[in-house]
Amino acid sequence: MVDNECHFGVHVVQRAKKNSTLMNAILALSARQLSRTTDFDPYIADAYYQRCFDTLIPALNDNVAIKEESLLAATIILRLLEEMNISVIGSDPQGHLFGTQAIIRAAEQSYAATSGPSFRQAIYWAAFRQELWISLMTQRAFQLHIFPADRSLEAASDSIWATRTIAHLGDVSNFVFGEGRHSISRYSQLMDENRSWKTRRPDSFDPFFYRHDRDGSGRMFPDIRFHEKSHVMGMQYNTLAHMLLVVHDPTIPQLGPAHKQSRAFVDKIVQDDVRALSGVALSNPKVFPCKFVACFAIALVGDRFTAREDQERLRDLWYACERSHGFPPTATIHQLEESWGWHPR
Repeated sequence: MVDNECHFGVHVVQRAKKNSTLMNAILALSARQLSRTTDFDPYIADAYYQRCFDTLIPALNDNVAIKEESLLAATIILRLLEEMNISVIGSDPQGHLFGTQAIIRAAEQSYAATSGPSFRQAIYWAAFRQELWISLMTQRAFQLHIFPADRSLEAASDSIWATRTIAHLGDVSNFVFGEGRHSISRYSQLMDENRSWKTRRPDSFDPFFYRHDRDGSGRMFPDIRFHEKSHVMGMQYNTLAHMLLVVHDPTIPQLGPAHKQSRAFVDKIVQDDVRALSGVALSNPKVFPCKFVACFAIALVGDRFTAREDQERLRDLWYACERSHGFPPTATIHQLEESWGWHPR
């Protein structure tokens, strides 16, 4: 879900006062980000990480302790720290995959019995999103069980509508990176779901300001401003899912002139999606997670941009995100520069 109560920003900090494992996890992640964005000593993050790890691993084998929300939150934070060390389209050390699986099981046991936002639900969805991003970064299907989240199109709050796009993106990721990616019927179903979300969602998801480009060239990113975080992230998740589906259309001819024509058509749609994702990221700076969505899209399909001006703008957005948040890693943009034929600097 899109956590409007900011459990990780509020409740986690309060719980850390009484739980050293959780406190060390927070300090490790904070120190890692500082070491990525400033000249902060990177070994400090390693020290806090080890302290947290020393108490976390024994607890993961305790059937009682694994249900403690503070421990679950610590595992999520350490998993995020590990994500920072994974190059997009790279390998995943899966250091806390077992712990994340335990989180999913513990969350499922109580999820159905609760109504409305809760700390445990926030933990579950954090774990879900982490696995989703790792799936995209490593181009593999989910390694975790996907919880049967709400995928309906019935009337609901804006937060639930945004959450539905997270579940949809998980389904799309499993399709495009899984063994059933050649199923035309499944592809059509997912594309229908993607379109239906856009046509049935509340009007509140419409941007309150939209400008296609700033100079009339059609190349610069559009200016798309939204009212709330749920609107920003709902649009980002749905657009990223659409981009993945377009690229992995199983009906596209694989050889011959028709393939070349189809590839050109797909590239145009994909470029429009990436521009929209990038525009939203730049137009809504307070919702910083949307920058990560844009960067993942750039990493996955940025090679389809051929104009140097576009390439430079994508690179600049990536570096701006890394300077501010220490993520995603620079190595990926270097791979893109090579694919664009840029000379090493």
